Amino acid sequence: MNHIDLNPVSVLKRHGIKGALHIARAMAAEMMRWKLEAFRCRLEAFKFRNAQVYANPTADELIAVEEDMGSRGVVVNDFWIDGTSFDKFKAEFPFPVHYHGGCDGSVWEEKLLEHFLAFHLLTLHEFGENDVYVDIAAGGSPWVRMLREKYGRPAFAIDLHIADEFTGYDFYRREDATKSSFADGSVRGGSLQCAYEMFSGTDDVDLLRELARILAPGGKAVIVPFYMHTHYCCYATPEYYGKGCGDIDAKEYIRWDCRGVPSSRKYDAVKFKERIVDNLADLGMSYRLFALRNARELSSAIYCHFILEITR
Repeated sequence: MNHIDLNPVSVLKRHGIKGALHIARAMAAEMMRWKLEAFRCRLEAFKFRNAQVYANPTADELIAVEEDMGSRGVVVNDFWIDGTSFDKFKAEFPFPVHYHGGCDGSVWEEKLLEHFLAFHLLTLHEFGENDVYVDIAAGGSPWVRMLREKYGRPAFAIDLHIADEFTGYDFYRREDATKSSFADGSVRGGSLQCAYEMFSGTDDVDLLRELARILAPGGKAVIVPFYMHTHYCCYATPEYYGKGCGDIDAKEYIRWDCRGVPSSRKYDAVKFKERIVDNLADLGMSYRLFALRNARELSSAIYCHFILEITR
């Protein structure tokens, strides 16, 4: 480990008066930032000390959700992943080592699996030179760039915010996914990886309408994971909790282990039927809902259960 000499005399000799003052100001600002952050955390912990903390559904609760879906006429299809195919995908698409915390991070296998499922269900390897794919709410994902490098096909990423790393690419577009610039019937496939739950208000339904507009006949969209729970609920991180960002009829929980989430929606069987199934029918689109059955055989870190496929 390199030793950083912060002795005032040494700093002054090495950087001069101006340099030393600059370093001192930077250190003071950083110390103040940490103090303010610590105070904010203590304040939030006290303010929301009685808030219920969000918990993912247990295996038994997921079974209950599936049974509730079945009682409402929603078919849940079994889905199994071939481990060899998943390994081949990971070898063919080497995601950057820093992606979502890197290969030693807690969500690495999950994130790669989400892209594998989109790739597999959309049969992206079969897309022709004029077949458009859209990564919806892509954020800072390198997925579209990787697809273009491998296949040379027209793949695009859209989000309300594009990471600085991708601002130089014209196929990374800052757009509202519910009102995109794609022409009617111009998209063969689209996917959302761990993103649809963030479409708050009516945006989830509005996106379905947009898919009905931009997807070509027979085109598909894949939502993975499609988050569900035993009851209609959402969670918010502390800076948004209690501010009404979630649906009024969704039970709101708090989540302490991350930041920046105004509302993350979890459908129950009733709301799935009301907001998804009924609207898809009105739009003339069909769907298949899958449940991943062998997640634990692939990796203990995989938490994806439901997968939604929408076809125009």
